[in-house]
Amino acid sequence: MWTVDRLAGVFAYLTVILRSAILVFQSLVLGGVTFVWLALRRDSGSVLAPQADAASAKCARLIRISSLLLAASHALCLLVNCRALIQSAGLTIPDIIGANFVTAAFIAICSGLVIAQLSVPSPTRIWPFLIPSLLILASSVMTNHAAARMDNRFSLILLTVLHLGAAGAWIGGLPYLRIAVSAAPEEVVYRIAKRYSYIATASVSVLAVSGMAASLKYVDSPSGVYGTSYGVMLSAKACLFAALLLLGAVNHRAIRKPSPVNLAPRLKRCVEAEIVIGITAILAAASLTSQPPAADQQAGRVSLRDIYERTRPTLPRLKTPTVKDISPATRHLLDNSNPAIVALTPFALPSTPSDIAWSEYNHNWVGLMLLAMGILAFLSRTGRVPISRHWPLIFLALAIFIFVRADPENWPLGPNGFWESFDQIEVVQHRAAALMVVAFAVFEWLVQHNKIRSSFAPLVFPAVCVVGGALLLTHTHALQNSKDQVLAELSHTPLAILAVLAGCMRWLELRLPRSDTKIPARIWPVCFMLIGALLLTYKEG
Repeated sequence: MWTVDRLAGVFAYLTVILRSAILVFQSLVLGGVTFVWLALRRDSGSVLAPQADAASAKCARLIRISSLLLAASHALCLLVNCRALIQSAGLTIPDIIGANFVTAAFIAICSGLVIAQLSVPSPTRIWPFLIPSLLILASSVMTNHAAARMDNRFSLILLTVLHLGAAGAWIGGLPYLRIAVSAAPEEVVYRIAKRYSYIATASVSVLAVSGMAASLKYVDSPSGVYGTSYGVMLSAKACLFAALLLLGAVNHRAIRKPSPVNLAPRLKRCVEAEIVIGITAILAAASLTSQPPAADQQAGRVSLRDIYERTRPTLPRLKTPTVKDISPATRHLLDNSNPAIVALTPFALPSTPSDIAWSEYNHNWVGLMLLAMGILAFLSRTGRVPISRHWPLIFLALAIFIFVRADPENWPLGPNGFWESFDQIEVVQHRAAALMVVAFAVFEWLVQHNKIRSSFAPLVFPAVCVVGGALLLTHTHALQNSKDQVLAELSHTPLAILAVLAGCMRWLELRLPRSDTKIPARIWPVCFMLIGALLLTYKEG
C-alpha cells in the first residue's frame, strides 16, 4: 500500500514527472495564446475570418484545459516539495511559505485559473490573456537554473525567457495548428499554416540562439557535454530538436509550394509526429533542470577513455550467473523498523562482478530479441517472408524476461515480496515497461494478421514505443558513483531517442496517405535494429 512515507522514496523521479507536466501545459498555454493571436488574426476582407472564429473557439477549449492542468500540476508539485521538506528537514509550513518555489507556484496557479475563467479568446480579444501568460512564463524562470546563478544572472534570465517563450510558441502551438487544420477547408488551411510557419521560423531562430548562448554559460568545456549528466541530457535535447527541425522542414517545404495539393492530410499527420517529438524534448528539458549545470560539476566527470572502454565492441554475454552469486537485497541490509528511512537512504552496495554480469546478460539478451524483431519487421514489409509477420510474438518473451530478470532482489527470484518492492522507482519502471510490452505484443500481432478492425488498435504500437522511450529518457538509477550514473545515461539516452523516433515513424506509416508511407515504413524497423545492436554490445564493466 502506498503511503506518504513510501512515496518520499520516489521524490526525485516524481519531481521530474511533475516538472515535465508543468512545462508541457505551460507551452500549451503560451503556444495557444500566440497561435490565436498571430495565426488566426482577422484580415480585412479575408476569407479566413469565419473559419478563424470557429478555430478560435476550439483552440480556446484547449487553452482553458491546459491552464487548469497547469494549475493542478503546480499545486501537486508544491504539495510534494513541501511534504519532502517537512519530512526530511523538519521544517514547518511558516518556514516554507516565503520560499521562492512557493511564490512561483502561487503566481502560476493564480494565472492559470485566471486564464481558465476568461472569455473565449479571439484574434481581436487576446490582450487579457497576455498578462497571465507572461506571469506564467515569469514563474517558470523563477525556479530555473538562471535565477539561482550568482554570476551572469540577468543575461541568463533573459536567455531563459526567450528560450521558454520560443519553445512555447513553436512546440506549444503545434496542437493548435492540428486543430485549425481539421476545422478549416483546404484554402484556409494553407493560409493558417503559412502564418504558423512564420511563427515557427522565428521561434526556431530564437530557440537555437538562446539555447546555444545559455549552453556556453552552463557548459564550460567539451568534457562537460559528454562527461556529465547535464551534458548528456543537453545532447538528447539537441538530437530531438534536430528531428523536429527535419519534420518541420518537410511541412515548411509543402506550405511554400505555390499550389499545394492535398496539404491538409500530410500536414495533420506530420504535425502529430512533431507534437510527440516536441513533448519528448520537453521531457528532456525537465530532466535537464533536475541536474546541476555541467560548469558546476568539475569533479567526477567521465573521460573519453571511460566512454571508449564502456562502448567498445565485445562479444555479448549470453551466459548468466546464478542468483546466489549476486549481491543480497539492499532492503534486508538496512534497518526495516523505519520504512521512511529505508526509502530515503541512498544506500547501495558496490556492484560485484556477478552483479555486472547479471545486468550485462539481461541487456545483451534483450538486444538480441529486439534485433531479431527489427529484422523480421523489416522483412515483413517486403511480403516475401510470410513467417516474419509473427514478429510481435517476440515481445511476449521479452516481457516475461523483463519481469523475471530485471529486479533479482524482488519476487519471483529475490526475498522482497511483490507488493513490498513497489516503493523502488526502478522496479515500478521495469514492471510498467513489461506491461506495455505485453500490450504491444497482443495488439500488434492482431493488427498484423487483420484480426481486429478497430482504428485504435494499430496505434497501440507507436504509443507504446513513444511512452517507453519517454520513460527511459527520465529513467533514474540508484548509483552512488557519479561516473557510473553518467555512463548509464550515455547508454540509455540513445535507446530512448531511437524508441521515440521508431514510434513516430510507425505512426506516420499508419496515418499518412499510402503514397507517402514508404520511407517511414523502412525507418522504424531500422530504429529497432539499432536499439538491438546497442543493447547487444552493452557493458557495465
